[in-house]
Amino acid sequence: MKEFLLNNYSAITKSVELIAALSGTIYLRKTKNYPLKIFVQYLWLTVIVEWVGSYSMLLLNNYDYQWYINLKNSVFCENRWLYNIYSLLTIGLLGIFYSDLLKTKSLKLIIRVVVVFYTLFSTCFYIFTDAFFIKGLPYDNILASIIVCLFVVFYFVELMKSEFILIYYKLPSFYISVALLLWYLCVTPLFIFDAYFYDMNRDFIEFRAVLLLLINIFTYLCFAFGFWYSLKKSKQ
Repeated sequence: MKEFLLNNYSAITKSVELIAALSGTIYLRKTKNYPLKIFVQYLWLTVIVEWVGSYSMLLLNNYDYQWYINLKNSVFCENRWLYNIYSLLTIGLLGIFYSDLLKTKSLKLIIRVVVVFYTLFSTCFYIFTDAFFIKGLPYDNILASIIVCLFVVFYFVELMKSEFILIYYKLPSFYISVALLLWYLCVTPLFIFDAYFYDMNRDFIEFRAVLLLLINIFTYLCFAFGFWYSLKKSKQ
């Protein structure tokens, strides 16, 4: 089982991401739920980035084409730049998504301030350093986890105070928030321990890969289930 997951890691990941994006698109066409539109756009962004980011694997080959050689010897030889843009857009889109979901003005304001601060910090960091094509923000995974978990907590706090708590199981935003919270809480320790074990421990590398894949499968299927189940309940 482990070998199957490792050998098909990329295909499985792209498949569950596509399932979630398609499920969200179908839900939108049936319900016209505007706040969910932003999140579905984020899912499609994830699908596109994963597919485009695969170009770096092609550069591991040796082809006798001048354009291929030029690309392989350029700053774009690795896809780090693409995922830096993706990380920035992720915080922005999720910030807009939760800001549209919430009704409390103070919470909406906090989210907007956090998004603006993160955007300015990221932009300044990449402008004044040469890290854009080499690495991400310092402690980016931890910072993103704190920010997204803050958004999710705000959502749950407001949900518990509203009448929607009685029909929470009909809300796709509930399943999205649960999945996001669990994803960030689970993967953050993996990225923290990378620096200590990744380069020297093959068992940790395989454990990390399998666990990350299982978390991704659960997360994106949870998104898909939320869209499907909410759509089903809305018709009853």
